[in-house]
Amino acid sequence: MNVGKLDLFSLQVLIELLEQENVTASAIKLNVSQPKVSRTLTMLRETFNDELLIREQNSMKPTKLAESLYYPAKHLIENYQLIADAMSYHANKNKEINIACQSHFGPIILESLKLTAKELSMDYTFNINPWTDQDQVQRLHSLSQLDYSIAVNPPQSEKINKYLIGTVSKFFLVANRKHPIFTESLDIETALSYPLALLNYCITEQKQHRIEVLAEKLNIPINIILKTMDLDLLLYNLETSNSISYIASFLIKQPVAKRKSLKAQDITHLFSQKGNDIHQRNGIKRPDIGIYLQATKKTPILFTNKLAENLKRMISNLNE
Repeated sequence: MNVGKLDLFSLQVLIELLEQENVTASAIKLNVSQPKVSRTLTMLRETFNDELLIREQNSMKPTKLAESLYYPAKHLIENYQLIADAMSYHANKNKEINIACQSHFGPIILESLKLTAKELSMDYTFNINPWTDQDQVQRLHSLSQLDYSIAVNPPQSEKINKYLIGTVSKFFLVANRKHPIFTESLDIETALSYPLALLNYCITEQKQHRIEVLAEKLNIPINIILKTMDLDLLLYNLETSNSISYIASFLIKQPVAKRKSLKAQDITHLFSQKGNDIHQRNGIKRPDIGIYLQATKKTPILFTNKLAENLKRMISNLNE
């Protein structure tokens, strides 16, 4: 057994194969070719004189030796990344992290960044920039002008790693607590009959809001009086007008609690059922709404993983 052949990449391949139990999935996760993963697996088998993973139907199952190697190998990778990140941190005079997100994500990302830096004993300047649109953010990532961003269902990119940090599972009707809609029997027609204020997701892209798409599919006329990326402005408008809005759960918990004149009512079942019916008629699966941390490839892996963990925990708490 010649463990001298082992390097960081071979250990990463071993870990991914043990976690994914599939060569193709491991290659995608590592952003390398499938043949490269297969060649590395062959080298690992020769090094340990063990099959390590045995093919069974559509997956690969670890041998006893492979199972015993998992945690030591994972700890080695984490320690290596800690050393590499520390070296990069002290060698880099520009200790600034650039992030793009919508304003209502600002407090969540800032608290997570500060916590991550504290956990890793690193000092950074956090430069939080306003979100424009997905194409522009992707371009800034590719130019290494952005380190991180928060996005909803972003596309795959060879130059960007993405980490799922939350899902949108609940939606709430938000309006002035004296609004008559809270005393009515709520169906989809009633829900869309009042003036709407919508939280928009981009500045430069002319994309329809999900509510607009749903109303169009159902052939229900709607009256939109406001679209904005500013959650505070949206909530102010709801306080001072007869308009209503529909907002994801983790975005409203804290800001609505601060505004005693507003009320939030869970209407997830209403829109979920209609959305499912429409997608079933069209023969397609209703897409999940995922919130992702996007990270430029050059970002420190350990810092990024810690940041993703902290964001995921914070969003989970807000969803609850």
